[in-house]
Amino acid sequence: MQLRKAPKAPLAVAGILATPLFFVGLMAMSLALEKPSVSHAVKHGQTVTLLGDPTGATEAKIWLLALVPPVGLVLIGVAGMLIGRAGVITSSLTAIAAALVLLLPLDTWTTRHTARYPDGIDLIPRSSTSDLYLRGEWEGTARHTAERLGVATIVLAGLALGFLAFFELRRRRHIAAPVPPPPPEVLTP
Repeated sequence: MQLRKAPKAPLAVAGILATPLFFVGLMAMSLALEKPSVSHAVKHGQTVTLLGDPTGATEAKIWLLALVPPVGLVLIGVAGMLIGRAGVITSSLTAIAAALVLLLPLDTWTTRHTARYPDGIDLIPRSSTSDLYLRGEWEGTARHTAERLGVATIVLAGLALGFLAFFELRRRRHIAAPVPPPPPEVLTP
């Protein structure tokens, strides 16, 4: 019952920051975990290794692990409600930390993902006219997307901290909002 009366700002901040954090996690986990399925076939008496799309289990693992940071952030936001308005600080700092944890190993994950796909993410040889992605092209785009969304998450968290500081300073100085003007008079005939 304490949560009903608690300030909702920490949860609101966590909920807003969880959205870009989810997409950072999705791009990062794709780079870290995605790998093609491998099968073997015999052609002209020789065993050939064939690469295919990732398995459903791999895709499920990527999506589930991408959900961990935003769900954790929302839970921190709920716990922050018990602290009060200062819970915005815990929500914001948790979002910043989670974004940094996902962004720091991106270079390594990008390199490893590129190595797992020798012909590019579309698995079509470069010599084919159907080749859509060159080797490393998708990885570079995914890394760039994750970095931009991570920076956006950090900036939004910083803005939340800035607004909290501004409103707290205003509250402590007892600066009231401007009084709205009275409504206009209505003349009745």
